[in-house]
Amino acid sequence: MRTVTAKWAPTVSRSHTVYTDVYAWYGDTLTALVPITAGQVVFDVTAKGRRRCQLTVPLYSDGTRWDPGSDPAHPLATFGQRLNIYSGVRHLDGSLELLNMGWYLITATATDEQEGTVTVTGSDMFQKMEEARIISNPWGGFGTTYTYADVVERMTYVGLKNPFLDDPAILPFTITGLTNRSLAGSVEADEQGERTATLDTLCAAWPAQMAVNDTGALQFSRPVTAPAAQAVARIVGGTPTATLVSRGRQTSRQRIYNAVYAIGTDPATGEQRAYGAAEKTAGPLSIRGPNGWVSRWYSSPLLLNNAQAQAAANTLLAKGTLYTRTEEVTAVPDPSLELNDTVDVTTEAAGTFRGLISSITLPLTSSGGPMTLTVTNETGDA
Repeated sequence: MRTVTAKWAPTVSRSHTVYTDVYAWYGDTLTALVPITAGQVVFDVTAKGRRRCQLTVPLYSDGTRWDPGSDPAHPLATFGQRLNIYSGVRHLDGSLELLNMGWYLITATATDEQEGTVTVTGSDMFQKMEEARIISNPWGGFGTTYTYADVVERMTYVGLKNPFLDDPAILPFTITGLTNRSLAGSVEADEQGERTATLDTLCAAWPAQMAVNDTGALQFSRPVTAPAAQAVARIVGGTPTATLVSRGRQTSRQRIYNAVYAIGTDPATGEQRAYGAAEKTAGPLSIRGPNGWVSRWYSSPLLLNNAQAQAAANTLLAKGTLYTRTEEVTAVPDPSLELNDTVDVTTEAAGTFRGLISSITLPLTSSGGPMTLTVTNETGDA
């Protein structure tokens, strides 16, 4: 959950107005405060680039034409221009509290002169990582003399002789809550290859999750595989201060597996040198129950010993059972909520469901209506 003041919860539990500021940047230069008449940001934990935005901008406002036309330096052009979006509320005392919704690479603009609007589409800054293939890699594969942090640093840009060395959108990265250790085997980073493929290999074996955070930095952190013991927010229906509009639930066998076997291989011989197994042996997803055996195998030269293989298997199993039950929740807009936040969804008829937020669609104007959340967990009621 994003950090907010004590005034936040009482405000969002009442009828309130949504406020949004959109700042356009070109390189290191702030070029404009962009007016919007409608818009939304979408966060999705299942996507590599976890955030997207779509904004409706008036074609003319205060003497400014917001159609970029053929001007590559226009604030809304698609030549590396970025948007930094803040959204929030005005409290009863008149103060405004805005929260950083992150940075977005402008990927498309569409002008409708009859409607007098410009539609701007933006994507997570992770797209720049995917687009920037490795041009030159003097190291070839990374072996046991490198640590995980070393490879992250080189895959983000250091020493790869790429033409974006001065691009602030690529450089920053943070590593939080992870043990930095030497590689147990070789990781390939081929010239002309995707740098994100190497990073995916690292994350699976570390184990770690990789995502661009609100500041625009590529963040590596512990995978979130289960709700926390305490919810950061309660989304409640049927009360005078209700924040819940509606809820619906579904369950599915898709993407579910209940057994994982992780194998570490010797990079020189290909022989197995580490093994870990994680299985559901109790509950409705038990491998010995009616659900049956749904297995996944994972192999990596980065798994040096059984302990590392077991950690990888445990993490993958937790991910494999996380989406058993899903609730689609329509609620009052709350920009403080983030992906992987633990929330309680409560109504008198359906009880309480505690789960992780796996997607958010947040309106950026009051006319955009409520927000929608996807809340998911293996278990039933908390």
